[in-house]
Amino acid sequence: MALEGSLRDFDLFSLFNMIKTQGKSGTLVLSRAQEFVKIFFDTGEIVGCDSNQVRMEDRVGAMLVRLGRLSGDELLAMIHRQKQTLKRMGTLLVESGRVSPQDLQDALFNQAMSIIYRTFRWVEGDYRFDSILPPELDRENFPPIPVDTVLMEAARIMDEWPEVQRRLPDNALPLRKTEYGESIHLDIDKDLSTVLEGGSMDVEGSGLNHEQETVLTYFSTPSSVQSVLQISRYDELDTCKYIAELLEQGILEVSPESVEERPAFVWALPPSAFKESAEPKGPSRLFWPAVILFLGFPLAFYVPRAATSFNEGLASLQPASQHLPLDPATRLRKAWAFRMANPADGGRATAEALGCRLDEGVTVPDLSKWPNPLTPTPLDKSVAIPAEQ
Repeated sequence: MALEGSLRDFDLFSLFNMIKTQGKSGTLVLSRAQEFVKIFFDTGEIVGCDSNQVRMEDRVGAMLVRLGRLSGDELLAMIHRQKQTLKRMGTLLVESGRVSPQDLQDALFNQAMSIIYRTFRWVEGDYRFDSILPPELDRENFPPIPVDTVLMEAARIMDEWPEVQRRLPDNALPLRKTEYGESIHLDIDKDLSTVLEGGSMDVEGSGLNHEQETVLTYFSTPSSVQSVLQISRYDELDTCKYIAELLEQGILEVSPESVEERPAFVWALPPSAFKESAEPKGPSRLFWPAVILFLGFPLAFYVPRAATSFNEGLASLQPASQHLPLDPATRLRKAWAFRMANPADGGRATAEALGCRLDEGVTVPDLSKWPNPLTPTPLDKSVAIPAEQ
């Protein structure tokens, strides 16, 4: 029997504690408006997570691109290969050798926690727990997460989130670098070749820590907080903290111009954003009509009718009137056969019906005009010939 209700009556802390204490296995579905999150439990531990807003594998792929583990083109190639092989994205990433199993586990863990922690901030919503666990979970790359770890971190986020949210503008507003932010030379972008070549090491630092510099690189073009959260390597609370600190230091500002948000994931871009596919295209619409015209025109007008044509293959498609020369004896037997078949006209009608031609030079007498040899001829007028009965 499914357990369901409203988050106003039964909060997530109590719900997670109940699942952990009873060691339940199944799927917890949290829904709010058009958004829902699925959290998978096995004997009271979290073994998977997914959201209809952004798939786990999509978030992991984008984060690995940001971490420099993959390029955008390599990730697109992985996505095409996934559609062909139907393998998991994580399995393909590990098999390619571009990502280690530990990197993949860390990425899945961070993104799962980001999705789960966000649900703890929901003021309202519904929940439903079914004792059905899908068999296709990626248990190899997603080790079980204790519920106590999630609850402790969620409690910390709930305490700090209101203050961080107060320091941030609306998540949909685009942020951009100020003139001061554009002039900053980040430590992570410095070229060490000047040091290796004996250059001066007296280079002024940015004054930012590594995490702040990393988040600042996400704003190479005006972007909203919401789009940066989807590609950040840090969790949602820490990313928002770093953005708030950059705003307070005058390095970021709200962009006065509305900027069209580009999808956070390279495969979510429109087709016009990519190069034309290298796959061969199909034939043109004019290809088959041209083939039919090319073959049909000579067949209709240039096929020879004569059997003696040099092109015997095409000539065989047409009826041919073939006359072979015969010896005199054979011609005479042929004429006799047709004459006997139809004595009235010398066998010409029969020959025409059979498609044969009689030689004009061969004449066969009309035997019907000859006397019947079976009828006795009177030798003597004195001998009486009996009449036929």
